[in-house]
Amino acid sequence: MRQEYDIAIIGGGMVGATLAVALSKKTTLSIALIESQDISPLSHEAPFDNRVSALTKTSEKILQHLGIWQKLPDKRITAFTDMTVWEDKDSELNFSSADMGETSLGTIIENTYLQHTAFSLCQECANIDVMYPMSAIALEDGDLTLDDGSIVKASLVVAADGANSVIKKMSAIETKGWSYKQKGIVCTVSTEKSHQFTARQRFLPQGPLAFLPLPDPKQCSIVWSVNDNNAERLLALSDEAFGAELESHFEERLGNIISIRGRQAFPLQLRHASQYYQQGVALVGDAAHTIHPLAGQGVNIGLLDAMSLVDVIFNAKDKNQDLGHISVLQRYQRLRRADNLLMQFSMDLFNRVFRSQILPVKWLRKTALSAVSRQRLLRNLFMQHAASRPFAQPNLINTNKASPHSDLANNQI
Repeated sequence: MRQEYDIAIIGGGMVGATLAVALSKKTTLSIALIESQDISPLSHEAPFDNRVSALTKTSEKILQHLGIWQKLPDKRITAFTDMTVWEDKDSELNFSSADMGETSLGTIIENTYLQHTAFSLCQECANIDVMYPMSAIALEDGDLTLDDGSIVKASLVVAADGANSVIKKMSAIETKGWSYKQKGIVCTVSTEKSHQFTARQRFLPQGPLAFLPLPDPKQCSIVWSVNDNNAERLLALSDEAFGAELESHFEERLGNIISIRGRQAFPLQLRHASQYYQQGVALVGDAAHTIHPLAGQGVNIGLLDAMSLVDVIFNAKDKNQDLGHISVLQRYQRLRRADNLLMQFSMDLFNRVFRSQILPVKWLRKTALSAVSRQRLLRNLFMQHAASRPFAQPNLINTNKASPHSDLANNQI
């Protein structure tokens, strides 16, 4: 069996599925979405997943304009209105959505729900063929061989298959970076006190500890960055002992930890592809770059990758250009790589500065935090950076010129 498409997207995760929905708005494009995992329906009553993302206002707008946001179940998303970050009692920053002229600073969403919602929309699109569970085992000149023996031909293959991208390896695109020799411990906790829809993060010598609010006022999702050996120790503790560690390191800001569920860890590393394309291949999201989770920007910059690629593809399609030609994909890289590198290395520097125990560095960061806390303008600038606003924001959707009055046409983020 052989099938031909304009675009084949490998990876139906949050970024890959959102990219497919966005591309489907140009109805003259044919799209294949290939996902290796079996995507089963989710119960809205299921316990909260321990992997969540903090979506910026820009990401919310992207999802709203694509119709994904409206499909997300209200009871699984949490808009947070405030944020508190601190190292000790002498260095604390408080941010409020009111200072930014917004109703919220961002939204906490379970990764699985965002993925499933976007994936379900793909299944409803006439110009998207969804193939799962299915994996690519070979790629040659735009011919994708799948594990069931079928061949998919595409003018452009998009790697949205994560940090360990198979497509990136098949395309011989190098990745540079390093391991932090740390792990991010994640879990869901119930607390004695209400989180009051405030995201909280404390900077500790080994890395940040974040409590992200969930819809239940007394439930939070935890992300705690610690050294590898400490991660093993913490994972081996009983729930009671681990809860005591959380309370102590978090200065009991939310009182006692009542219960803990779903404790696990994932490695922290910085990776960046040497380039975002090869003839007929483009990388998006974690396939192109991974970032330290301290600012929660991974999915946000991945969505910006996706929308920038949409801009480039729509423009090329309108001009009858080869979608996989290097000259087309170079435009995508110019839109995203510098911005992603700046965000990536800013977060890396931020992480190193706040982990440093060198006295002059400690004095400088406390002085800087104190200055920011006293100046509203500086706080707002800090938040705008954290909101992942790129230098050149992509057109949200530029659909067929024949339908200029479409709700999705010519919108800007």
